[in-house]
Amino acid sequence: MSKTIKITVLAVFMASFLFTGCTRYANEEELKVLNDQNAAVSKAETKLADIKKERRALEAKLAEKQKELKAAEEEKAAVTSRLK
Repeated sequence: MSKTIKITVLAVFMASFLFTGCTRYANEEELKVLNDQNAAVSKAETKLADIKKERRALEAKLAEKQKELKAAEEEKAAVTSRLK
């Protein structure tokens, strides 16, 4: 490579750092978006926990109702057999 091409490539490379505004820190808008997303995640996790709790309660109620149904069916079978 000729000397001028090397200098041009080096100049373009260095200029790219000046114009890109490289920083490892988030700006205010990015922090706001991040905080909003964190709040949304927290709200979703809370809602999920509530739904799981409701599901466990409904499953327990279903098991209780199934137990009552089984007892009623057994009682019906006993009554039916005694009537014959």
